[in-house]
Amino acid sequence: MTAAMPAERVADVLVSAGYRRIDPPLRVAGLEFDVAGAFVGVGRSADLVVIGDMATDGGERKVVQQIEGIARALDVMRSQRPLTTVVVGPRPVGKTLEALSQVGRILPVEEALDPAELRDQLAVLLPLELPAALSAESDLATSETISLPEEPLAKQLVDASDLGEAAVRDLFHAALNSVLEEHDDRGEAEA
Repeated sequence: MTAAMPAERVADVLVSAGYRRIDPPLRVAGLEFDVAGAFVGVGRSADLVVIGDMATDGGERKVVQQIEGIARALDVMRSQRPLTTVVVGPRPVGKTLEALSQVGRILPVEEALDPAELRDQLAVLLPLELPAALSAESDLATSETISLPEEPLAKQLVDASDLGEAAVRDLFHAALNSVLEEHDDRGEAEA
């Protein structure tokens, strides 16, 4: 069994994260671009993600020309989509890196052999995965009741949470100011 090409490994991660693959060639503003892969985010992610393969024929020069062309076409269309280039193959350096960074975000993944490392390198494009709670007792979302300390302020803060963030913040600030004022009053009485 042979390992998939680096561009296909990146594509598999993006598709599994919910990105929609665009059939080649990528078409933007009536122009066609021959890139190793193109994806658009769905839902909350509006990114246009393009895979540039530095190891193919044309290498760095072709990738830079294609990415700069895509960026210009997006500008002409007044697109609001952020452009992200995932670079597979040799890591870009010097003028190549500078040219690519002028038009969008760059994520170099080189050969992307280790799946866990690849997911780490693409993490900014992937949905956040929260760890499972260690126990049901520590997961407030699954608990019907919360065990509070015998402190009136704790109950007041939880009750205020039903009214929203601003109510909790106002109550907390009022309680904090009260404590600070008591401290100041004691300091003046001792002096």
